[in-house]
Amino acid sequence: MSLQGKQIGFALPEGHFLMPAILDELKKMIAAGADVYPLFLAVSDCPDYDEQFIATKKILEEITGKELLNASMAEATDGAKEKEISFDMMVVAPCPGNLLAKLVNARAMAAPLSRTIRHLQRGRPVVLALVSNGDSEGLMQNVQQIINIKTIFLVPFGPRQQGEKQVFLARLDLLYETVIYALAQRQLQPVYLEPFWLPH
Repeated sequence: MSLQGKQIGFALPEGHFLMPAILDELKKMIAAGADVYPLFLAVSDCPDYDEQFIATKKILEEITGKELLNASMAEATDGAKEKEISFDMMVVAPCPGNLLAKLVNARAMAAPLSRTIRHLQRGRPVVLALVSNGDSEGLMQNVQQIINIKTIFLVPFGPRQQGEKQVFLARLDLLYETVIYALAQRQLQPVYLEPFWLPH
């Protein structure tokens, strides 16, 4: 499946910032001909636009050549809805456990998150790159629910021990390949990776 001419919404959740591996995969999508639109997913009423956010915003805009859309731009000043781009696919990377829970429960707290929910409702592919250090039992329950949605595709992920805490990490170097599979309505396998398959 070619990415040439595909419009991809690349969503960055509030409080999470890009990792080098994600940037590398993003560049691959653009090199393959995709039009990537960066989005800021606000999950609180008062997002924190700190220095790290500003630096990340600059990086995303330089790579994609497009302005980062965020909560303050979600609606026009006259109250009319801003015209939405009809994405062929939405990518959320990294996708923390709390955002996964919101997607499972379809709770749209802010306008950009609502955009993701609407994209789901239209039956278009959504790729999630999980990064979570929270409750593993709750996370796996949410994964089981979300993966039953035919338009949801997960970047292969697995557990890794960090000190006394078990975290779950997606193989971010497989993001581009997962996107290619998802456009063909296929899930890259295996979804759940044993620890020795994860980078250390």
